[in-house]
Amino acid sequence: MTATTPQTQTASGDDQDPLLEIDGLKTYYTDDSLVNSDPPVKAVDDISLDVIRGETLGLVGESGCGKTTLGRTLVGLESATSGSVTVDGTDVTELSGSELREWQRRVGMVFQDPQESLNDRQTVGEIVGEPLEAHEWKTPAEREERVNTLLDRVGLREEHFYRYPHQFSGGQRQRVGIARALALEPEFVILDEPVSALDVSVQARVINLLEELQAELGLTYLFIAHDLSLVRHIADRVAVMYLGNVLEVGPTERVFEEPANPYTQSLLSAIPGSSSPAPDDLDRITLRGTPPNPRHPPSGCPFSTRCPAKIPPAAYADLSGDAFEAIETFRDVLRDRVRGEGGLSKRLKRQLGLGAGGRSVEVIVTQLFADVELSPAASDVIDRATATADTDPTEALALLNEEFSSVCDRESPVEHDVDETGRTSRCLRHRSDYDDPGSDRL
Repeated sequence: MTATTPQTQTASGDDQDPLLEIDGLKTYYTDDSLVNSDPPVKAVDDISLDVIRGETLGLVGESGCGKTTLGRTLVGLESATSGSVTVDGTDVTELSGSELREWQRRVGMVFQDPQESLNDRQTVGEIVGEPLEAHEWKTPAEREERVNTLLDRVGLREEHFYRYPHQFSGGQRQRVGIARALALEPEFVILDEPVSALDVSVQARVINLLEELQAELGLTYLFIAHDLSLVRHIADRVAVMYLGNVLEVGPTERVFEEPANPYTQSLLSAIPGSSSPAPDDLDRITLRGTPPNPRHPPSGCPFSTRCPAKIPPAAYADLSGDAFEAIETFRDVLRDRVRGEGGLSKRLKRQLGLGAGGRSVEVIVTQLFADVELSPAASDVIDRATATADTDPTEALALLNEEFSSVCDRESPVEHDVDETGRTSRCLRHRSDYDDPGSDRL
């Protein structure tokens, strides 16, 4: 594996024509309160990615990983904190006024829930025609003609013009949403879970419609979805997102047939059933815990707190996987206590030796390590941390971090080329001095 500079991802080959070049994009949310000192929520955290003209780029990942925020930032519905989105040599994140409106004419967005995204007080004609009104597109008569043309294109009839959303089925409402997204003849459309709220029987018809429109109009799609089977069907390339970061990106079939990143492997392995798009030889990988709080992401690899392929510290390389999992869980418990240790009453309880509430750390440690074999050195560190954890979790966590910290906790992995198709993955195990994360399927 060879490291690449953390610039943009392209499809296989250098002759691809990028519509969007995303470089170091960050979208953070901060509280406006003068007394709140919490760090920002890092919804999108330093993403670099190309969207190739005419392709469908699938974007997958767990709920809360930042997929929708990325899409909304590209459209201009959210403001980027830093980084750039370059289109035809112009950074659209810096646009305002008439220039921003011009960019927004070139993009459309289909939202997840057609029940919520359509105004029930407007007729279908008003909903589809609203973008045309907002951008003062031609004359009123031409706008009405355009709306009727769009309704016909998405499989609705002229008489639907005067009906209201509640008079339609879910599939028909999503067709209205698609017609609205196409009103200004965009070249780039963001599809945010466009069929997840629909019955399975309706999903196929809407997907077929989207594919027909793409072929007819030459559209470029960013397809955000949880359904990996659907992504495998519709996407040319797929980007796998976790905690505001893209961890793997490449041609869809290559990513699904031979996932390179530990997170991609675990994501694919979670799909049950014989129709799973995951490789047949990929065993089920159960991740520990939940994704970290995006206010407090790991300082190294974003996946380090849950990764089953985490690189162990050299001094404790002989410990079993179960032992490291128990140690990581202990560290998680202490991290949570350190972040919640503020407040006068909690500090007073610690000073009096009463702990900060909840189960004592000693009870937690007993349960965690009941069936785990530790080396004498590791056992000594756990005992010392346990002795101070209830009264001073910061000191206990510092001890565990000093002894059991991995390179994955300290270094953020750069993008590595993993094959000749242009597929890349961010994992320290791709480096030549470590084992490849896919060598033993974890």
